[in-house]
Amino acid sequence: MAVTASISTNSRLTFGLADSPDIGSISQSVEVKTSRTVSNGTGAGQANAAWSARVTLPAGQVYSLDLTNLSLSAFNLAGRLTLSVLKDVIVVNNATAAGRHLLYGVISPADTTGYAARLNRGADYRWSDYQDGIAVTAGNKTIYIANPSAGSITFDIALAGVGTFSDT
Repeated sequence: MAVTASISTNSRLTFGLADSPDIGSISQSVEVKTSRTVSNGTGAGQANAAWSARVTLPAGQVYSLDLTNLSLSAFNLAGRLTLSVLKDVIVVNNATAAGRHLLYGVISPADTTGYAARLNRGADYRWSDYQDGIAVTAGNKTIYIANPSAGSITFDIALAGVGTFSDT
């Protein structure tokens, strides 16, 4: 399966501050942003593979995602993606009910005391490194996402990086 990836990413935070001291007024506007178009390939600044899913995770459960064995369906074909370098991750908690949160990057399914990010309802987590990425190894190939909440949570997850597609 010969696939060409076309990837663009955007992150942006803007805000304005204003104050009225005793004399006059002051304001400050700030914008921090990044936007990139990633070319197809396997080197720095490139990616050749992407994957996404919408997952409903029951209360008290942990989702395990093996980066070397991602099932996919594209172009009406079933196949697999094996990532060798992870370059981008985004997770969006679609919950609207209070108290529904996810723990991204828990240590293991049995131990949810350590995690990379807590995503409350409506929150998102983003990590991106298109220059070097992180090599996927036997020791770090699994991403765990826990739902310690009292109810199910539906979330979206998307990954991009360097990988190989197969049609089996």
